[in-house]
Amino acid sequence: MAGMLTAAAALWLAGTAGRWRCFQKMGCRGWEAVVPVYRTWLLFHELYGSGRRILRLLLPVYNVYILFRCGADLALAFNRSAWFGLGLTLLPFLFFPILGFGGAVYLDGSLNVRQPPYTF
Repeated sequence: MAGMLTAAAALWLAGTAGRWRCFQKMGCRGWEAVVPVYRTWLLFHELYGSGRRILRLLLPVYNVYILFRCGADLALAFNRSAWFGLGLTLLPFLFFPILGFGGAVYLDGSLNVRQPPYTF
């Protein structure tokens, strides 16, 4: 029983530390990654430009799609694949440390900005 509790605490600590570093890479303060509802609002604000989109999580079936989409968009914002975003959603204690402590660089929402076509 004590071993399971220690393992769960270690996984929680790894996920929290990775999320802390991930938020620091996004330009936020690290402690904001620890506050549960505020970190979700801040994540929606960073990814979509409006924290009010968090209200979509209140819709019963649509919220599952929104969670997977948010994970994929976060991975794409760090120049990772959408499959990495799936890992962020399903196994955050493993994938957030990879994202936070790895060499990934936050692109600061530049994926959402469309470049004009090249003309002569």
